[in-house]
Amino acid sequence: KLTAEINTKITNELSTRLSEVNSSFTAELVRNNNELNKKLTGEIAKINSRDAGYFTEAQNILSMINDIEEDCRNDFGKISSEFNSVRASIEALRNEMIQRYAIAQRLQIEFDQLSENQSEALNRSRGSANSSSGNSSGSSNSSLVENRNHFKRVFDSEKEVGETNDYALETVRREIRHLTGEKIGKSTVESFYYGKGEPKYTTVMSIMRWVESKEIASLDNNNASSANNNNENNMG
Repeated sequence: KLTAEINTKITNELSTRLSEVNSSFTAELVRNNNELNKKLTGEIAKINSRDAGYFTEAQNILSMINDIEEDCRNDFGKISSEFNSVRASIEALRNEMIQRYAIAQRLQIEFDQLSENQSEALNRSRGSANSSSGNSSGSSNSSLVENRNHFKRVFDSEKEVGETNDYALETVRREIRHLTGEKIGKSTVESFYYGKGEPKYTTVMSIMRWVESKEIASLDNNNASSANNNNENNMG
């Protein structure tokens, strides 16, 4: 009987100890598991945060690259537009120089021809050969008629709508005086316009200088208008 009691006590004591050990082990295991889960959750959160930061940084870098590319495209467009504008201006200037040279060359030829014809007419008028004098006079008259017709074309194109010939002729007289310094009357300009009389050589040259100035001014206006149109097209 004593042995049975001892065995029972030992068994109960052992069961109690085992239960305590098991409870303690289980509690420690749960605590360790919770702590591990907490640490893992924290590390995962840190990793996710870093990944989000990397993604944001990558987006910022891509945005900067896109901005740089856009600026480069805009700068290239501006440079291209300015280059086209400069090229158009150079082309207009080149055309103007060609046209000015053509006008100057034509007027020089007319000047030389008129000078030569008048010189020949003067020399031959002193001789007795009427046929030669007649030929020279005809050549001189032909050049004079050509200059008169040239003047009439420019005069008519310059005259404002509704402006009388009398007022326009006076305007031409003032402009010739301002341009050449020669004192020329309105009646002289009028006679040249209508083909009356034989004008002096210096008078013809002064009038033709006025013609040249108007043609050059017209070229300048046309070239300026063309350059403006080219600039507007380039900007568009």
